[in-house]
Amino acid sequence: MGLVQEVVAPSGEMVRRKPRYGDHCWDGEVWRRWSGRHWARARYSLHPEQLFSSTRIDDHPTIDPKRGRHALARAVGDQVASNDAIVVYDGPSGVVLAYQHPVSHLFHAVMTVITAGLWGVVWFVVALRQREDRVRFDIDPWGNVWATPVPAACADALEAELALLAEEVGR
Repeated sequence: MGLVQEVVAPSGEMVRRKPRYGDHCWDGEVWRRWSGRHWARARYSLHPEQLFSSTRIDDHPTIDPKRGRHALARAVGDQVASNDAIVVYDGPSGVVLAYQHPVSHLFHAVMTVITAGLWGVVWFVVALRQREDRVRFDIDPWGNVWATPVPAACADALEAELALLAEEVGR
């Protein structure tokens, strides 16, 4: 976790403490939000000039929730189109996206030939355990879309919850 510093809490008050999820901080150039791991920049904003203004982020006017949902959809659409993201979950608190890491089959094929087939075991395991990173996109009341890494345990719980929902819908 970060050092003790002056942050704008989600409630809007300025406090001096270790950052917590949702806190905002002006770094002298741009507003950032604590993601739980690090200070992150907004991925998208309806009013990008607000992010580069030293005026406290919560001093700006809030946006209509319907307009915010539209901005979130635009940011998600951009990630799907340009970064091959996959929408895993779309709910009231945000959208969870998955970014898959492709397996280099050419590399593994060459290694399998060089090692006379021994590398094939590694290739098989790697292909079965394809990695993916999951990120939750949510929008704040001022129209800024923020990305938060989703830990693997949360992603597994989310998949289990989705499977239960699918069963209930199927009944």
